[in-house]
This record gives sequence, C-alpha cells and structure tokens, in this order.
Amino acid sequence: RQDAKQRKRHRKEEARRERRLAKARAGAEGSDAQAAEGSDAQAAEGSGEPASGSDSDQPASDAGQGAEREPTASAVPAQEPDRQPSGGEARRVFVLSFNGDIAASAVDALRLEVSAVLGAANDGDEVVVRVESAGGTVHGYGLGASQLARVRGRGIALTVAVDKVAASGGYLMAAVADRILAAPFAVIGSIGVLAQVPNVHRLLKKHDVDVEVLTAGRFKRTLDVFGENTEEGREKLRQELEDVHALFQEYVGAWRPKVDLEKVATGEAWYGQRALDHALVDELVTSDEYLARACESADVFEVTWQQPKRPIERLLGQAAEAAGGALARALAALVERTTKGGFR
Repeated sequence: RQDAKQRKRHRKEEARRERRLAKARAGAEGSDAQAAEGSDAQAAEGSGEPASGSDSDQPASDAGQGAEREPTASAVPAQEPDRQPSGGEARRVFVLSFNGDIAASAVDALRLEVSAVLGAANDGDEVVVRVESAGGTVHGYGLGASQLARVRGRGIALTVAVDKVAASGGYLMAAVADRILAAPFAVIGSIGVLAQVPNVHRLLKKHDVDVEVLTAGRFKRTLDVFGENTEEGREKLRQELEDVHALFQEYVGAWRPKVDLEKVATGEAWYGQRALDHALVDELVTSDEYLARACESADVFEVTWQQPKRPIERLLGQAAEAAGGALARALAALVERTTKGGFR
C-alpha cells in the first residue's frame, strides 16, 4: 500500500510538471509572436516617409517593451522542474523522530522512513530529525548515523533537533546534520566510549562452582563474566575502547570540522548554551518552535513507519483493547464502591 500511494503521488507530480512546461512553452511562443509583430511594424514604418520626432519615438518604445518580455519567456525553460520546487509549489519539510534505546532498535524504522523520504524529496526540501537518545551500542548507532548520511549524500538539507538529550551515540547521529538545534537545557555531547562487565568468579569459587571457558584465538575473550579475568585481557579491552573512541572522534570531525575535539572528546556532556559555546550545536531552539516557523513558509509532513498487520493480528489487538477497557471499568467501579463504604 505504501508503494502504491508513493507511485500515485509521483504520477500526480509528473502531471503537474507537464502542465507547467506546456504553459511555459505557450508563453514563450506568444512572446515570440509579439516580438515578430513588432518587427514587422517597424519595417513597415521604415519603408514609408521619414516620421516626425514624436512619431519616431514610438517604435523605439515598442522595441523596448519587446526586449523586456523576451527574458521572461526564456527564463522558464532554464529551470529544473524535476528536482527544484517551482514558483507555484511550497517547499516541503519532512519530519522524522528517533527515540533511541541502548540497542538503537529504532534504526529499523528509521532506515525505512529515510528511504521513503528520499523517494519523494527534491533539492529544495528539508529533512528534520528529532533525536532523543543517551547512546548505546556502537554498531547500532553507527548504522543510525549512516542512515542520516544518506540524506546528506543526496544533497537534501538535513537538520537535527534535540529537545532533551543527544549524548554519545545520540550525538554521533546528530553530528551528521547540516545544522543541529538544541533546547536550552538539552544534554549534548558525551563523546566517549564505555564498557562494563560484571564478574562472579569469586562467588562461584566460594560455592565450589566451576565454569569452563574454551576459546580459540588469543583475544577471543578479553573479560568474562564467569571466568577469572587477567591483566592482559583488561589491557586488550582498553586498547579496543581507545580505538573506538578514535573512530568516534574522526567521524564527528569529518562532519563538524569546526568542533575542537581536544576540548570536547573527553566523555563530558554539556547543557544547551554550553554546547553552543563549544560549537556542538548551531542554534538554541526547541523543535516545536522551529517547526512552527517552518509551517509559515513550507508544507510540513511527519513521516512514520507503521508495520502492516495481518487481519488476525488486528483482531487480537482489538480484543486486547476491549478486554483492557472492560478491566479498567471494573476496577473503577470497585474503587468507587469501596470509597463509598468509608475506605478512603
């Protein structure tokens, strides 16, 4: 259904473009015809007797008017109607939302939403992504940042708005944008890497419980939950963390070269104004205010991915909602009877 709607929208846009081009061609032909008539009139007047000063001024005025009309006709075909919004169409702003958890599970929907937007967006449009995340897995947020990089790669303006927090992996994604907006007290930054592993080896040993860990490869396992950890394993994990931190800094620096990574890549986070002072963001404004302003000059669309459900899934969902509503009403009635009885 999503593909069918998209194809239908594309067909409508193509039809509008064809109509605009037809009008432009008709206007150009009309202007050429007027210019030809003006030239014929001048030729006829020139073949007769010399005109007086007042009469000779009139053909010059007509020629000037023809020169004014001519650039207007030639400017229309020079546009690129297939990529740039025409004068009769408003700029479009596509709004996406990313609420990240530790596993960055929202990336699954984000990649589909980005694909849908790229299939409809033109050069003059804008994509706004509201990012809310305190970070998580490296590979998960790395994929999220790569999805936003697809927008930049297509030449579409990308803006990231942060109302509460974009830290660690969340800022990794935000750094891809052309502009980063932040609420005055949003938490920004935390360019660092963290790993923590609990170890219950001594507890198991106290209760005479042995755990065998078999590996092939010297560093297949650095730190372990059940086995006894070694200093060599700890040092290896530290090296891996340092390497990930270096990759983090390189990625942020590539998209935001004006950031002084020596100062900000310490794992610290800053509130909005301090983040602005460190060039981590570009403007202090909430996403609500920014989008409200955008509505004054553009058509704003919110894009969300909804997984289609099978009929049996829809039926079960409706049944669950009905059962939940009945249970809530029963509990409300029970509470009401209890309070009337004197228990408050």
